[in-house]
Amino acid sequence: MRLFPRARRAGIILAGYNEGENLLKTVESCLETTEGVDCEIVIANDASTDGSVEAVLRRHPDVRVVSHRTRRGTSATKDLGGRRSRGEVLLFSDAHCKPEPSAVEILINDVEESGGDAIFTPRVPALDCERWENSPTQIGHGYSMRLDVFECSWIGLEAMQRRGRYYECPALIGCCVAMSRRLYEKLWGFDRHMIDWGVEDIDAGLKAWLMGHPILHDPYASIGHRFRMTFDTFSVTSEGVLVNQLRMARKNFTESTWNRWVEVTRGSQPPELWSKTWTLFCRGQRSLERERAYLQAHRVRDEIWYARRFGLDWPPS
Repeated sequence: MRLFPRARRAGIILAGYNEGENLLKTVESCLETTEGVDCEIVIANDASTDGSVEAVLRRHPDVRVVSHRTRRGTSATKDLGGRRSRGEVLLFSDAHCKPEPSAVEILINDVEESGGDAIFTPRVPALDCERWENSPTQIGHGYSMRLDVFECSWIGLEAMQRRGRYYECPALIGCCVAMSRRLYEKLWGFDRHMIDWGVEDIDAGLKAWLMGHPILHDPYASIGHRFRMTFDTFSVTSEGVLVNQLRMARKNFTESTWNRWVEVTRGSQPPELWSKTWTLFCRGQRSLERERAYLQAHRVRDEIWYARRFGLDWPPS
């Protein structure tokens, strides 16, 4: 008889590439703050080469590791961890984060109390990795997004609408976020066909809102995050970010909005960059159109509703 690993209440998915000592510090902070909580830690490893994953396993052999053989990028790595986790609640965290006491359990409780129908985010203080301390003053709460260029920015609690003890968050910042496995699967998770870095979090958040599932911010949960001044362990290309934006727009916009958005976006880009990006975009057309068909068939709102809900100037003129 084949024995299957038992499900866990939650899975903490730490996605990263060449995180150095920060990976071990993040793992140990998660272990220290979840004592007594039925959860597992899963390192989603994007083919790291710096020995950071091996260093964790030497000290904590019970931590699970799932890996890509070659680098696939942030979105595909998060998705790998989400699909392979045994948790009924999935908490995605960058591998350079420090949860405060009870933060993880608060988010797990939030997901369970919502019936698994909402995404939850914590307050996000800036993390000093050298001292491994969260800032008491530099704290991010909500996240907003422009639909025309997908630019994002932090917003304070006063700019968000209350919903009980939570706050409605217009967009999703992916450094730390919790949701049920059922909702993750319904949303088709993070887009495994996005490349390199960026956009996967705001894409997942927009999908959630359009399918009738809110992003709710709980300011009583606190998880610190290292905010990079530069990309010191990998490079980020303009075409990589832009092709991910194209995938996001194509999946989530109605046909007329998509056509107008492409026209405006193409006109704002250097011709060589646009040509290179469009070639990359077309390579992923098959997976993209499959997901678009699913999302368009199952969503209960459109991007016009989203713009009105969050006071955006939309559609583009």
